[in-house]
Amino acid sequence: MSFLLFVLSFASVSFLPGLCMSLALSLGLSIGFKKTLWMMSGELFGIFIIILVCAFGASFILEYKLAFWVFKFCGALFLFYTAFVLFRKRIEFKEMKLSPKDKFSLALQGFLASVSNPKAWIFILSLLPPFLKEFSLILLCVSILFIEFVALCTYALGGSAFRIFLLKYIGMLTKFSAFCVFLLACFMMYDLFS
Repeated sequence: MSFLLFVLSFASVSFLPGLCMSLALSLGLSIGFKKTLWMMSGELFGIFIIILVCAFGASFILEYKLAFWVFKFCGALFLFYTAFVLFRKRIEFKEMKLSPKDKFSLALQGFLASVSNPKAWIFILSLLPPFLKEFSLILLCVSILFIEFVALCTYALGGSAFRIFLLKYIGMLTKFSAFCVFLLACFMMYDLFS
């Protein structure tokens, strides 16, 4: 029963729109589902790091607040840069190959979005410790990563499906994607300075 409670609690928060889900939706809109999988891999690796840090002690986060702030600040700057590039770029709906640099950039974007997301840290930090007494870290980690992957896929597939309807509005689509990433960066900056 308590594992079901864990899954339901985590799933209800994972499917809420937030930083990483908005990024998955935005990338699903602009580059399609398959290419968004690279961002998802980085995001899931970031969530894995958060799970490990939260599982092995909350004191790490509290002790290095400045380092976390700097990392989050750099993540917001990277998202501003990504929004700028998306805003200026003319994206066409033709199949293009991703270079290793593009794949790494997408994975890095996902990683930075997840580790700089305060919702992920707070929720995992508050939810994980009570369940660690009853279940193994491996089971909880796999469960969290699976739920997060399903949520990301849902948002990215939604973006891809919406993309089909917007084929003739490509200019507006790229501006919208850039605006979404820009809003994510603004939210992160606001959170840093509030």
